[in-house]
Amino acid sequence: MASNNNSYIDTSPDCAICFESLSNGETITLKCGHRWHITCIKEQLAHAQPSKTSRLLFSGCKCAKCNVVCEHPVLENLTRRTDALREQVDELAIGQIKVDAPEEWARATDAASKTALLDSARRSYAFYLCGACEEPYFGGTVACADQEDGERTLPEDRLCGNCTPKSVAVCEKSTEHGGFHVWKCRYCCEPSTFVCYGNVHFCNNCHERNSARDARKKKGEDVSSLEAIPCPGESCTYPKKEGCIRHKNGNSFDCEQVYYCICCQTKSNALEEQPGSRNFVVNPSGANGLRGWNFQNMPWKVEQMGVQVDNSTTTNFVSTYQWCVMYQSVPIHTFVRDPTAVRVEASAKFMGRTDCPSVFRMEIIATDAQKRVLQRLRTDVLNSPVDFWEKATLILEPMAGLHEVTLCIAGKDSRFWHGNYGSKVCHCSVRILGTAEELESVLVQG
Repeated sequence: MASNNNSYIDTSPDCAICFESLSNGETITLKCGHRWHITCIKEQLAHAQPSKTSRLLFSGCKCAKCNVVCEHPVLENLTRRTDALREQVDELAIGQIKVDAPEEWARATDAASKTALLDSARRSYAFYLCGACEEPYFGGTVACADQEDGERTLPEDRLCGNCTPKSVAVCEKSTEHGGFHVWKCRYCCEPSTFVCYGNVHFCNNCHERNSARDARKKKGEDVSSLEAIPCPGESCTYPKKEGCIRHKNGNSFDCEQVYYCICCQTKSNALEEQPGSRNFVVNPSGANGLRGWNFQNMPWKVEQMGVQVDNSTTTNFVSTYQWCVMYQSVPIHTFVRDPTAVRVEASAKFMGRTDCPSVFRMEIIATDAQKRVLQRLRTDVLNSPVDFWEKATLILEPMAGLHEVTLCIAGKDSRFWHGNYGSKVCHCSVRILGTAEELESVLVQG
């Protein structure tokens, strides 16, 4: 008899897997103390091995009597792979918690609180094995996975962000940047906000349509595949595949597309930006709370960034249900030798939520030494893009008497929801434009 030391003694006469007497065959006592036929527990663990055709489930790796992971030296060959996968999946789950609920994770300062969040994530998140590298990756929620039908089970189409060839065209380092890819919705042209079934990307609207479809199917109704929303063609502003005049939208894997990589786009934007000085705005993304900013009307709030703008910024400002205005004055005269001879760029990035539309407006005010307004530039009231950071830019041309500029940022939600559900803002910036040689001659050194 194979045994394992444990203070608990299992006195059950029968094997709870085959329901036959334990005396009918060789038995094994797991670390938890429960006894089984060794052939039965090995068969259970063999069936529990991960498969590329379905989401990862680890219930078969546990003792059926106490739900503790099966442990015994005799079983190591059967548990080694699943033990490693469980650790990898837990790491992925924690990473996803930090994306979906950053404030809750930040408040979880003790081990018990973090364990509770992780247990909840294990129950609600679905993970799959990549059809190429066979490594685990986040593939949506269990609620969606449970609705999966035969349309979406091809393992060769279920690829992690590192292995999908769809990311190569837009990402220089797909292995490192996989978590920063922004995908197209499979059924329309909007950027996706959900991934379900391990490989199907949905925008908020199409996800709601699909959930309603699945609900009807559960009631026994005869439902067809989710109807695609056709691409309008030339008027569609989202990037299209090379050689195509419109996006392919529908049920097939060919309708999946990576629009861009946040990390690579940040690098590209840096290269494409007009050359200029450093940013003179203090606390441009809320890393230091609200320090450096003045406010009118409703106050802004700082939150953990949900949709990454780059691989270093972790916070952003967020507005509420009435116009929130924050402003910061930049004394240009202290940074340049001749303020009247420079071009000044003001910019900020803004974004909205999936569930609550919002608006954004930016203004730059140039004043002289007596605080008299020399020029005022303002963007239109702009609809905030959903889960996509858009950049707004205003440029002041050289003007006589320039002494100071004031950057004003305004935002609010469009549904008057109580709380901070309005436009999000980061990377607020005021710079002096010019080449390195030009800046050397105009900037005050030191």
